[in-house]
Amino acid sequence: MQTNRRNFLLAGSAMMATTAATTIGASGQSLAGENRQSNHQVNVSWLGGATMLIDFNGYRILTDPAFGEGEKAYFMGDPNTMFDLAKGPTSRYHARTTPFPGLDISSVDLMMISHMHEDHFDQHAEKTLPKSLLTIVPPADRQKLATKGFENQIALDWGKSKTINTPNGQIMLTALPAHHSANPQINKILGKGNGYWIRFSAGDWRKDIYWTGDTLPTDQVMSTLKLLGKPDILIPHMGAVGTTGPLGQISMGADQVLFMAKTLDNPNILPIHHSTYPLYLEPISRLVEKVDFASTRLDLLAEGSTIMYG
Repeated sequence: MQTNRRNFLLAGSAMMATTAATTIGASGQSLAGENRQSNHQVNVSWLGGATMLIDFNGYRILTDPAFGEGEKAYFMGDPNTMFDLAKGPTSRYHARTTPFPGLDISSVDLMMISHMHEDHFDQHAEKTLPKSLLTIVPPADRQKLATKGFENQIALDWGKSKTINTPNGQIMLTALPAHHSANPQINKILGKGNGYWIRFSAGDWRKDIYWTGDTLPTDQVMSTLKLLGKPDILIPHMGAVGTTGPLGQISMGADQVLFMAKTLDNPNILPIHHSTYPLYLEPISRLVEKVDFASTRLDLLAEGSTIMYG
């Protein structure tokens, strides 16, 4: 099966027209506050899909940028429909069911990409983001990102780390295995993406976030996590994507997230990658129904909302 692994779900040449601007979003509102935080805390704003703005004492990280709205939010193959695996799915426009909350691009210091399927890096983001933005990227996507003009990259392979000194602390980023599927052949088709362990520290203060990327809790993923210990916050990609197509499930559902959380000694769960697009098949209500609130804290954000971890 000789399919271009990263382009399997990506659009070919279709681009959406958008005007570059400092502030994105129909409302023109920015989620970035006027005053940067001076105390030690991590603020996570969920902007829909896998897009977050993470603020650590004023240093801001943007994840998996997807800014498109409406019926033609982004252009990509559809993993939820039946197709010939040897040829790949037919690319089409995908809808976004919610408005993009808005983002002050000038406030972003670093971009992190789990992988470049276009529900994670869409055409609007490509057109709008400054090409000079420092970006953490999986090695498999380095060339793809460079062809779009983003050359200020740090490629992190599994097990590799990068430490960033900020004005008010330090951030250590470690790339972790992310398996779209439990089937190795499907993983080869879809390409090698990253999860990330993000350690924020300032003096004796520390906060650990595990951002899963698009992964299932495979043996390799879980054995790697056990070596790292318990994160304070688990940020899983959900939606049970692909369950109606030939790829099978390629993002976690509620049962898998709860299994992962239990194995990690029940950190706070902050679910993303749900509800924003019809692409995501499993409703977030499934997780709410299954959580044992006696042992597990579920931090369920509305799009455009922010939670503070001190």
